[in-house]
Amino acid sequence: MCGYSGILFASKIVRDGFAPGLPGFRNASSRVAHRGDTEHQEYLVDQIWLKHYRLAFQDLEDGVQPMMSHDRTHVVVFNGEIYNHLDLREAITKYSGTQFKTRSDTETLIEGWMAFGEGFFEKLEGEYAFVILAVNGGSLIAHRDRFGVKPLFLRSESIDTRMFACFAENYSFNVECIEFSSEIKGIASPKTWCQDGLMRQFVGLFEPICTPFKNVFQLPPGGILQAKKKDGHFNCTLRPMLMPVRCSARSKVSATEKEFEKAFSISVADRLLSDVELGVYLSGGIDSKAVAFELGRMSNSEKQLKSFTVGFKHEGYDETNEAVRFAKYVGLHPHVVQVDSDALNYSYPLAVQSSELVQPFTNGAAKWWLSLFSRQYVQGVLTGDGADEVLCGYPSYRYANWWKSVMRGRGKAETPAEIMDLLKHTPLGKLHRDSLYISRFSSDTKNPWLSGSSASGAGTDFIDSIQLIGVPHPLFGQIHSITEVLLGPEGALNWLKSQAASLQSWFAAGLDGISPGSCNPENTLLMWQNYFARTHLPVHVLNWVGDRMEMANTLEGRTPFLSNRIRHLIYSQPDLALVSGLRDKVLLRKTYARLFPSEFANTPKKQFNAPFLDSDQLVRKYDSDSIFSETGLADNIMLEDLLKKASALKHDNPYQATHLRSVHQSAICMSIVHETIVNNKEITRDLKLEDNVLKSGGPV
Repeated sequence: MCGYSGILFASKIVRDGFAPGLPGFRNASSRVAHRGDTEHQEYLVDQIWLKHYRLAFQDLEDGVQPMMSHDRTHVVVFNGEIYNHLDLREAITKYSGTQFKTRSDTETLIEGWMAFGEGFFEKLEGEYAFVILAVNGGSLIAHRDRFGVKPLFLRSESIDTRMFACFAENYSFNVECIEFSSEIKGIASPKTWCQDGLMRQFVGLFEPICTPFKNVFQLPPGGILQAKKKDGHFNCTLRPMLMPVRCSARSKVSATEKEFEKAFSISVADRLLSDVELGVYLSGGIDSKAVAFELGRMSNSEKQLKSFTVGFKHEGYDETNEAVRFAKYVGLHPHVVQVDSDALNYSYPLAVQSSELVQPFTNGAAKWWLSLFSRQYVQGVLTGDGADEVLCGYPSYRYANWWKSVMRGRGKAETPAEIMDLLKHTPLGKLHRDSLYISRFSSDTKNPWLSGSSASGAGTDFIDSIQLIGVPHPLFGQIHSITEVLLGPEGALNWLKSQAASLQSWFAAGLDGISPGSCNPENTLLMWQNYFARTHLPVHVLNWVGDRMEMANTLEGRTPFLSNRIRHLIYSQPDLALVSGLRDKVLLRKTYARLFPSEFANTPKKQFNAPFLDSDQLVRKYDSDSIFSETGLADNIMLEDLLKKASALKHDNPYQATHLRSVHQSAICMSIVHETIVNNKEITRDLKLEDNVLKSGGPV
């Protein structure tokens, strides 16, 4: 795993007119140095500037980047791992005659592309983002793994990134200069807010290409960007991945537990390819337990693999005892670090700086400590990231499946008008199944934040979202509430309506036979999962508790649930294999309930979360009260008032109270992003404090 920054100029004139200059490029690229501490290299030619920071796992001596092709016509910068690269080499040598000089997957990558072109990308198994450039400055091709585990951002002064708001099979544009980096902070040009992009991210309508910053976009999961020089500029084509996460809600192909076990076991084994020691993150949930169990089966009994757990000194959040018990059961050596409110208040700004993300959650602050703690012992860890997205583990997935069941009892409908007619004839509450979600998850109302639930389960989220934005959105109550705080009732309605076409297009992206305007309840879970995997997973989840939090402390995260094997297996699964009634992750739970004791397999799921940080110190330090006017997002919002309103609503309307507190937390988050990305200021670390927290943890 690595970090890199680069610029491709269309001409020397464009290069000489680049305002930050070479010193600005070097300063910006140094802000991704935390992604690799093995070595860093620079490559500068007439129209190409590249900087690479390497964290080495394979061929520690010879896998140096930027790496040239064997004929020295192309150069690559690469972040990630290709786990099957040694298996691909025979075909490359047979086709092109290339004789490999290293054991590095970087060499396999560039020579495979030289031999087979884009078709080679389909063969790759791993997590990656890379850019290959012609040494003469005439072309560029960039690609990112299918789930977007590894980030890649790009910028050009001449592009309006709102052109990417709606899904399309390809986008074409012309630019004179392309900047790119593993993180936004690694891009040299100044960053300014994009109003629509910022609003989308603040309220939780995440986008797979657009960002909250003007002229800055991200390569979407599985996307390919090509740029070819012509007439003094680059003709660019960006193509998102067309393949959805699943093809049909009612597919007739359903995997057995044995088939899933085999695919997942191989995915875990693939991710053990390394010349350095690896460990595993372990919580009390089924996802990380499945990874740990497979590792336990593969481990050499002479040297135990280490597991790493973060514990909370907050009631309801801690899973330490369960994680330690399971680690010992499967033969791993458990390591635990405990964090309290002071530790989370310290790490939160650092986590936000790493994520570059505006959102309300705080669990990234705990993940930041976990990665720093783990890096004392290993350079890489296997994680359970992605299981909830591909196997339907979130409350919103259960809620979507409930909606499908509720509407099935009322008749068939396709359009918003037809759905409203059915509900007019049989209003919600008339049928027994209408109350199943509330009765099953009524405890969520006591602390929605802790449970990870944003909706009470009465169905109003679906009704309101179908009427307003034309898609059944299970988190719409939260989104509507937050938008209303910022824009007022009428402004919220108008703005949400303006986002309808974009949302509809991404819900239906790649789903053959499902139009962007379809609201067929039978496809609710399928469309929500497709949207979530394209947007929330790469933009939010993997930034906030995945790659960014690991790499913040130069630790590699490997994600067996996001392998190509699992992707292809899940693609043909019906809804029933993943969510049955109100039971989630059915295939995963059935598989591992056969393999380890039920006391471990049936542990109730705890949402990986951390408490809200209502820190007056953070509000003052980052001037969070003024951030709304600073960004132009809203007027006359005082954070103290939000907390007072939330406190008054805590018992009568806990969901609305949670939404208000989310606005408060997001405001603090936005002010930190403003300081660290827009104002380009690095947060100073307190190494003594960090050392004290780390000393409180260790082997168990």
